Amino acid sequence: MRAIDSYIFKMTQKPIFHKEFFAKMHTFKELEPVDVEDLSMLKLLGLPITKYNNYAFTLETITTPIGQGKFCIVDIEANGSKPALHQIIEIGAVMIENGKEVAEFSSLAKADILPDSIEQLTGITLAELQKAPSLTSVLEAFRLFIKDAVFVAHNVNFDYYFISYTMEQAGFGPLLNRRLDTIDLARKCIEAPKYGLGALTDYLGIGFENHHRALYDARATAQVFFKALENLPKDVQTVEQLIAFTNPQNQKKKKKEKPSKPTDTSL
Repeated sequence: MRAIDSYIFKMTQKPIFHKEFFAKMHTFKELEPVDVEDLSMLKLLGLPITKYNNYAFTLETITTPIGQGKFCIVDIEANGSKPALHQIIEIGAVMIENGKEVAEFSSLAKADILPDSIEQLTGITLAELQKAPSLTSVLEAFRLFIKDAVFVAHNVNFDYYFISYTMEQAGFGPLLNRRLDTIDLARKCIEAPKYGLGALTDYLGIGFENHHRALYDARATAQVFFKALENLPKDVQTVEQLIAFTNPQNQKKKKKEKPSKPTDTSL
């Protein structure tokens, strides 16, 4: 977890005085190019910040009911697994607002390298990538699409940090969105033999085509998300409570009662 993530988590525990907040924001290296005293800029980076009163800030997710929340279900394809060595070749996303799918985002990104294994896995060809929009333009469009919605994905840290790293390298600043993992959410709300996306959608009877294409995986993940929400405990009411409920640290007792996790939970 980044230091900035730890500080954002602190904001979920209590409001932070303006002076303290701005002073702390200036200490994060990844925010050096950003005017951290411009709240609209921080919201564009994904932080759902709002004024608590005339002296302090808090997060909108703390009081927003789940049914009124903004959730962006995201999936990426990349030509390798390491952000510092490889690049994103496709981003797909589904925006959920007020409990409904309201928009989709889908784009390939220009690349000059595509290993045979990735081509076979995704069905994407190098010729398609060479004709695609630049990665920078795709990232810019995605930033404007997601805004400060909760970033949701199946194995969320991979997609989140890959995009965030790439955003920083492109000069757009890091992602600051709250995030939620549908693997962890499903483990708490759905009894299933396996929790990889393909196995889980098959178990739930969710129609699923073109696995390992970003938009199709995002659509399938959105359906898993909706299914899991049907089984939430009644005391989980707000977006931030949902994020806290999903946290794997709150699953220790269940882990002792269940078999060990499958090695690969993202497929």
